[in-house]
Amino acid sequence: MNEQPVPKELSFSDSIYKDLKSRLMLGGYLPGDRLSMRKLALEFGTSSMPVREALKRLASERAIQSAAAKAYNVPILSNKRATDLFVLRGLLEIAAAEAAYSSLTTKITDELSGLSDRMGAHLKLRDFPAYMADNYRFHFLIYGQVGNPDMVFMIQQLWMQTGPSLHLGLQKSISPAENWNSEHVRLVDALTTGDPSDVAKAMHDDVAWGTNFYSN
Repeated sequence: MNEQPVPKELSFSDSIYKDLKSRLMLGGYLPGDRLSMRKLALEFGTSSMPVREALKRLASERAIQSAAAKAYNVPILSNKRATDLFVLRGLLEIAAAEAAYSSLTTKITDELSGLSDRMGAHLKLRDFPAYMADNYRFHFLIYGQVGNPDMVFMIQQLWMQTGPSLHLGLQKSISPAENWNSEHVRLVDALTTGDPSDVAKAMHDDVAWGTNFYSN
């Protein structure tokens, strides 16, 4: 039996959804930003229908919220919700790091070390978008070794909800730049020396900044 072709509008919607999801995970939008259906349709060169479907999907996943005049907003998270999301991230990402530990080759740890160095340089320049992009590459290079697509998907969903708040936290932080990258350095060291307990501790401390930042 021949499969029916995927309607073009549906494929556009999927593509737009993936693009917007990536922007949210990388902090391309900040809390309170407005996503206009009309402007996005112009940007993607399509009709409003696939944009509407993509935005509705993101809203159903609690990454954005409906607003007036055919638009959506990136939510301004309460301190409690932000804290809760980072707690969940910690639980999943520690489990993922532990599961990936035995599969990480020297080639991968070398790549992680390079990404960590780049993130440190980005922070010194206060180039937060570049930091966010390499932070994503760093973490999901690890999680991609787990062999558990459902776990990776769940972590991505949490990143989508916390990405805007992470970027905002970077902008507002008065901590020295190197503090934001210290746990990545520790994590690479733990992965290189082969200490699973240090891997879990470094991952916990890396994600815990959000819990500490938003619980105060």
